Amino acid sequence: MRRFAAALAVLLAPAAAIAPAQARAQDGAWNSPRALELITIAQARRAQTQADTGMVDYQADARGYIYFYLDRRDTGERSLVKTDQVALDVYWKAPNLAKQRIIGLRDEKSLPTNIRYHEDHLTVVQDNFGDLIRLGDGDEVRDVLHPAAPRGPGFYDYRLADSTSIRLAGMAEPVRVYQLEVRPRDASRSAMVGTIFVDRRGGDIVQMRFTFTRPSYVDRHLDYINVLLENALFKGRFWLPNRQQVEIRRQLPELGLPAGGVIRGTMRITNYRFNQDLPVSLFAGRRVVSVPEAQRRAFAFEQALDEEVREAGLEAPPELADVRRQAAELLRNRVLSGLPTTRVDVATATGSLRYNRAEGLVIAPGVRTSPAEGVTLAARAGMALAPRRPVAEVEVWRGALPRRMGLGVFLNQPRDVGGLAPAASGAMNSLSALLAGYDWTEPYRASGAELRMDRPLSERWTSGVRLGVEAQRSATFESDFTLFGGRGNFRPVRPVDEGTMVAWALDLRRTLPPEVGRGWTLGLRAEGGHLLGGQEDGDDGGGRDLSFVRPRLDAGYVQRWPGGNAMLEVSATAGAALGTLPVQGLYLIGGRGTVPGYPFRLRGGDRVAMARATWSAELMRPFFRGRLTAAAGWTGVGSAGEAALARWGAPTAGQGIYAFGAGLGIFFDILRVDLVRGLSDGGRWELVIEANPSFWDFL
Repeated sequence: MRRFAAALAVLLAPAAAIAPAQARAQDGAWNSPRALELITIAQARRAQTQADTGMVDYQADARGYIYFYLDRRDTGERSLVKTDQVALDVYWKAPNLAKQRIIGLRDEKSLPTNIRYHEDHLTVVQDNFGDLIRLGDGDEVRDVLHPAAPRGPGFYDYRLADSTSIRLAGMAEPVRVYQLEVRPRDASRSAMVGTIFVDRRGGDIVQMRFTFTRPSYVDRHLDYINVLLENALFKGRFWLPNRQQVEIRRQLPELGLPAGGVIRGTMRITNYRFNQDLPVSLFAGRRVVSVPEAQRRAFAFEQALDEEVREAGLEAPPELADVRRQAAELLRNRVLSGLPTTRVDVATATGSLRYNRAEGLVIAPGVRTSPAEGVTLAARAGMALAPRRPVAEVEVWRGALPRRMGLGVFLNQPRDVGGLAPAASGAMNSLSALLAGYDWTEPYRASGAELRMDRPLSERWTSGVRLGVEAQRSATFESDFTLFGGRGNFRPVRPVDEGTMVAWALDLRRTLPPEVGRGWTLGLRAEGGHLLGGQEDGDDGGGRDLSFVRPRLDAGYVQRWPGGNAMLEVSATAGAALGTLPVQGLYLIGGRGTVPGYPFRLRGGDRVAMARATWSAELMRPFFRGRLTAAAGWTGVGSAGEAALARWGAPTAGQGIYAFGAGLGIFFDILRVDLVRGLSDGGRWELVIEANPSFWDFL
C-alpha cells in the first residue's frame, strides 16, 4: 500500500514532487528531508515503470566484452589473459517477466587460463538488480538490499550531494540529475556503498555507481566488486538499460601477491523494439538460455573480438575507476576489501628469495597489512647468507596509483650501476647465476630512507617526486657457488664512490592504456644528488663532495594490427649529466638489456642515446611468435663523467654500436629466445633467454 501511494503521487504530480528538491540543489546533510524525498520518489518510479500500460513488452540487442587480466597495484601494469565477446537477445514482459538468450559467444586467450564465468557475468542486469542484489549467481555477493527497495530508508543513509549533468552513451544531450550518495547505517553489515543519479524531471534512476562493504563478499578470494549501471530514456518516458560495467578483482587470501586477477565486463544494450505481443511461453524455464555452441561461435558479430580493447585499452571508464575511492570517503576510510587485512607479502619473487655474487643466497620473508582503506604497510627482513649481512625494508603507502604518497626505509638494498633499464628480470638473474655463473648486475648497496609521491595531471599524464637520503657502499664478491660446481663466469664486483647521497628525482610521464591498438608514450625525468664523501681523481683519500644532475628522455611507440597477429614496438632514450658524477651515476651500455651482441656494459659515459625496435607476428598460435629486433646505442664522455669513467674502467670511443637479431616468443610469448649479432667492432653472437618484460615487476 505504501509503494502504491507513493507511485500514485508521482503519477499525479511529478513536477510538484521534484520541485522542492529542485529548488534546493544541495544540502550536504545525511537523511535530510530532501534526500529522503528523492529516494521515495525513485522507489515509486521503479514501481510505476512495471505497472505502466504504455510498455507491455520489449526486445533488445545486447553486445558485450568480458576481459580477464592481471593487474599490479604497485606499478599499474596490466596483462591481458583472455577476451570473450557475447551477443544476447533481451526480452521483457509486464509485469516482471524477463528472459535472455545468448546467441553469440567467442573467446581468445592471450595467456594460459582455464577460467569459467558465472552466468550473470555474460548477461544484462534488466531491473537495476531488483530489491536484492546478487552477483556471481550468489557465489560472490548474495541478497544485498537495494537502496531504492522499500526497506532501503531504514537500512541506508542518503545525502543529496549535488545537482549536475551527466552524459549518457547514445544520448545527444546531457541529462540533468541529482547526485544521491548512499551508505549503510551499519557498515558491519552486507550493503552497497556509492552514488545514485536521479533524473531531475521525473525521479527515475539514471545511473548507479557502487561497490560493497567488506562483509558483503561471499567468496573469500574477492578483493572488490565495482559496478556501473546506466539507463537511457526511450519513448520519452521509460528509463531502460543502456550501458553496464562490472569489475571484479580476486587474489589469494593468504598471500600478498603483486598481481591480482580482474574480470571486467562491458555491456551495451541497443535496438529496443516495444509492444511486440511477446508470448508468455517465451519466458518459461530458465531466465538465461543459449543457442547451441556451434551457432554461438558462428554468430556474425558487428565488431572484431579485439576492437574495443584496441580503441580504449584495458582501463575502466573514469566513472568506474573512482567508485572505490568515493566509497572509502563515504565510510570514513573503513577497509572495503574482502581480503584479509594482514597477509604474507610476496611483492616480488626475488624480494623474498634471490641469489647473486654479491649477496649469495638471500632469504627475506615479508608481511603486508592494511589498517584502513587506502593505507598499506609492508615490512620485509632477512639475511644475505654469504656475507652474513642483514637486509630489511619497510614501506608505508597512502592511496594507490596514480595518486599515492609513501615513505620507504631500507637496509642494504641492492642497487645496479648503469642508470638505464635492468638487464634481466630478478628471477632470470638468480637462475643464470645459480646455473651458469652469469650475474647481470653491477651491484652496490644502499641504506636510508625515501619519500615518494605520485599524482595524475590529466587522463594520460602523471607526475612523480622522490626525495631520499641514503648511505651508498660498494658491494664485494661474496659467492661463486653454482649448481654445477666451479666459479662459473662471474665477473669481479667493482667498487663505487662511497658516501652519503642526498638525492631527488622528478618524473613527468605520458602513459598508454594496456593493449591499445596504437599510441605513444613519453617520459621526462630529472634526477640529481649530492654525494658527501665521494672521491674524485687525484684525491688523497679524504674524499670530496660530488654533485650532479641527470636529465633523461624516454619515448615509445606501439602499433598493433587487427587480430593481434602483428605488433611493432619502438623505444628511444637520451640522457646527459651535469656537474661531477660518482661512478654509480654513469650510463653504461652493451650486452643484454641495452644493445645485445657485445660484452656486458662495454661502453660508458655521462651522455647516452639508445634506440630499439621490435616487430613480432604469430607463427603458430599459441606456441610460437616470430620476432625481429634491431638496437643501437652511443655513449659520450665530458667533464661530468670523465673522472668517474676512469675509475670504473669502461672505455668509450664516442661511436655507436649496432645489433640485429631474430627470435621466438614461446607459449603465449611468455618466454622469449633471441639470437642477436653485434654489427660494430667488438660485436659477437649473443643468445638472450628471458621472460616477457611485462612480467618482470613481480619476478
